[in-house]
Parts: sequence; C-alpha cells; structure tokens
Amino acid sequence: MTLDGAQLRKTLEADRELAVRLKAFRGIVRVTLGPTVFDLVVDDGAVSSSDAAEAEPTVGVTIPTELWDLMAVEKPQVGLECMTSAQVFGATIDADWPTLVAPYLGAWNRIVRLGVDAATGRHEIVVDADPFADSDDPVGRYVRFDVDGLEHRVYYETAGRGPVPVLFMHTAGADGRQYRHVLADPALQEKYTLIAIDLPYHGKSLPPLGSRWWEKDLKFDKAQLMAWITGFIAATELDRPIFVGCSVGGQLASDLCAHHPEAIRGAVGVNGLYHMESWQGFDNDRFRDPRVAAGAVGSTMFDVTGMDAPEDFRREVEWIYTTNHRDVYPADNDYFMFGHDLRVDGHLIDTAKTPLIILTGEYDISMLTPDDNGSALAANIPGAEFIVMPGLSHFTPSDDPEGFRPHLTAALDRIAAS
Repeated sequence: MTLDGAQLRKTLEADRELAVRLKAFRGIVRVTLGPTVFDLVVDDGAVSSSDAAEAEPTVGVTIPTELWDLMAVEKPQVGLECMTSAQVFGATIDADWPTLVAPYLGAWNRIVRLGVDAATGRHEIVVDADPFADSDDPVGRYVRFDVDGLEHRVYYETAGRGPVPVLFMHTAGADGRQYRHVLADPALQEKYTLIAIDLPYHGKSLPPLGSRWWEKDLKFDKAQLMAWITGFIAATELDRPIFVGCSVGGQLASDLCAHHPEAIRGAVGVNGLYHMESWQGFDNDRFRDPRVAAGAVGSTMFDVTGMDAPEDFRREVEWIYTTNHRDVYPADNDYFMFGHDLRVDGHLIDTAKTPLIILTGEYDISMLTPDDNGSALAANIPGAEFIVMPGLSHFTPSDDPEGFRPHLTAALDRIAAS
C-alpha cells in the first residue's frame, strides 16, 4: 500500500500523544519507512518535520523497504504487526538504549504505528463501555501465608458463585487487574468461582517484610513462583482450582501440571511455550538499568497488544505495567525466558489426571518459533491440547476480552467436565 509521506508528516506534527511522549526530548529523529525518509525536529514535545538533512540525527527509526512492504498491509504476517516485534526481522531504533530509546520508546513505536495506519487506512477500535459492566462486582481481600521463611500478604479478587474454582495468574510484571473483564463475565460467574491473584511484589501485594528487596536485583525462579501459587491455594482452601495463566503464567501452567498436580485439577496456559531455546539471546538485564523506568516496559507491552483490540483496553495494559515496580518485570522474565524447559520435566505431566490446554494468539510472538511454542508442547506431551486463537495476541485476556471469551469458556468447560 502507498504511504503519503507529506500527509504522515502533518499527522505526526499534530499528534497530541506524540507531543506528550516526547516531552523533554530535543533533537532530530530520522524516520525511514521503506522509501519514505524524513526528519522530525523535536523541541520539548513540539514536533516539526523537514526533508532528511545531512546532519547526523539524534535517533533513527528505520524499517527497510523490503520489511516495510510486508508491514504496511491490512493483515501483516505474524511478527510484523508492530515495531517491537518487527525488530526481530531487521527494524531498528538507532540510539543509546538507556538515555534515548527507553525513555521515549512509546514515541518511536507510535511513529511507526501512525505510518502503518496512514498506509493501510487502519483506525483504532473504540468501545463505549465495558462488555460486562452490570456484573462487574468482584470482592477484594488479603490472605497471609509463609514461603521460604517470609510471611506474604497477598491480594486477590473473587467473583462468581459456581462450584468449580478458577485461579488466574497475570503476565510478567503485571497484576490481577488484567483479568477484570474475565471476572465480570456473567456466564462464567454462574459456572465458576473466579479468583485473580496479585503475586507477591505485584499490584497490591507488597514485598514481604524482611525481604530487603531494595538491596538486590529481584529474580523469581520456577520454584518460588510455584510455591507462591500452591501456598495461596492452601491458605485460601481452594479445592483444586483450574489454573489459568498468561505469558509467564502460561509457562507456570504447565510447570504446575508437572510438579504440583495434586494442587490443581487442570490448567490453561495462555501463550505458554514448550521451551525457550530460540529466545536465549534476549537481554533481560537492560530493564534493570536504573536509568530505565517502568514506562519502557509499559510502552513495549502496549505495542504488542492486539492490533484489532479496542484501544482503551490496549491502553490499560500499558497502565498496569507502568504502575508496577520497574524491577518486577525482569524478575518474572528471568523465569519466563530462562527458567522454563519442558524438555527436562514435561514427561512428569499426566494429562489424564491433570488436563493441559494451551491457548495461543495468532499474533503472539511465540508463533514465530514453532519448535519452541505451544504446538511443540502439544506434540511432545501426550494429551495436551494446542489451540490458536485467530486475530488475538499476547494480552488477549485484558485487551480483547470478548475475543478471548469463547476460547477460555470452552477450555474451562472441557477441564471441568474431565
């Protein structure tokens, strides 16, 4: 599709979000979207444009022509729907990560998104109300339990009155607010008791007394995460809930089936993988740099939300990430990226006793690595199911609740009936 460069420049100059995201930035941004090349001159959020000059830019946002031609289409292939994932294929943001890329990451991603929108005619989807506002009545409370000699005070919300409990775990660096739509679903409330947890250190679950978290890099491993979940189940006296986790929770779903089948009656792993060998080059420590605020994580996660999901719900993903402590995302991600490998312990899973269903969004980045992802899990663990959710992405429980609803409902019903 053809990009009108002159019109895009006018759009960028007038874009209110871009002006907010570029506050305190001063410099030249060279934008290269295929054959379209121009400079943005930015002064504390005020944006003007010009033809590309000979002067060295402060930041370069570049998508090579062969890549741009694949991105600027109505339905791009997996991995080319946003700037964050397109960097796997050669898109670049050329500048110093902690001082120029991370603080303004939302701006650099937005430039590309507005360029794609201009080329394709795509528009944000707007909703007027929450889908289940009339039944949005969760009850929040705290429970205390010990893990590794520390007392944890853990927040959770409950909704519904059904006979089968379902425990929901959030993504890395986030909290139970991601499941607010799911907990409000009246049909699920009839059949299930729905519980969304804020893991320790996340959301309203403050770090435990005595943890001295400020003296170290936070790192959460598989054993610790599983102990938090099983400790919570025991403390709340849940009767073998169905466990549902997304992303890092999707990894934990299968690990719980392997190591703690006595605690759960089955699991749904949303965007969970078999192993992470293809992702071992991921630089998790860049998010531990003290110059990098939580907003960099929020901007990254917002960029990989579903491109057809409602804008307000996509924005909630960024809000939740940005309001959690910066160190929690890399702490969780240590396990997600480097601590999960079912080639080692997947043989412990007995799906006849503990059913396991993997739900993966068509646009989840794991779809780029079929040897690692949920399809590999199902191929190697007898009885495990792998289901692709068309059009959905990594944060589907929160950014596209109505699109996620039929897939989740079917998975829960199958496990409950087993």
